Amino acid sequence: MNRRTLLASALTALVATPLLAHGPTPQQLSRSVKVAAPPEKVWALLADPASIAAWHPAIAEASMEGDGAGAKRSIAFKSGGILVDGIDDIGAETMTIRWRLSREDIEVFPVSFYTNSVTVTPDGDGASVAWQASFFRADTTNEPEERFSDEAAVAAMEKYVDDALAGIKAAAETGG
Repeated sequence: MNRRTLLASALTALVATPLLAHGPTPQQLSRSVKVAAPPEKVWALLADPASIAAWHPAIAEASMEGDGAGAKRSIAFKSGGILVDGIDDIGAETMTIRWRLSREDIEVFPVSFYTNSVTVTPDGDGASVAWQASFFRADTTNEPEERFSDEAAVAAMEKYVDDALAGIKAAAETGG
C-alpha cells in the first residue's frame, strides 16, 4: 500500500467516525379520543393543571407553585417518584394546555425531556381530546441501557398518554 492510499484511508476513517456516532432522536406521539361530553366540561378537567391527579390513574397527587404560564406542577406517581412540569400556556379560548418537563426522574419515567400539548375541540355532540408529545429517551448517550432506550421512552409515553386519555374520557363522561 502506498503512502497516499494509506493517508487517504486514515483521513476517511477520521472523518467518517464522528458521522457514525449519534445521540438520541426526538420521539413524537400523537393520540386522540372522542368524549361523549360537552367540550367545556372536558376542558374544565384540564384547565387546572393540578387536577391531573383526579383523572390520571398513575398519579397519586399533584400540586402547583404559581398560576398560569410559568407555573410549576409537581406530579407524584403512585409507584413512587415525582416529576416537575413547567406550564407554558393555558389557553381557555383555544382549550389548549402546554407544558414541558422541568425536573425528571428517569427511574419512574424513562424520559429526559418532553413537551406536551392537549387540546379539546367540539366533535359532533361531544368533544375530541388531542394529545401531542415530543420527547427524548432518558439516557442521551449513544449506547443507552435498554431501560433508558428510545423503545423504553416510547413505551412509557404511550402508556402515560393512553392512560391519561382514558382517564379524561371516564371522568368527563361520568361527571367525576
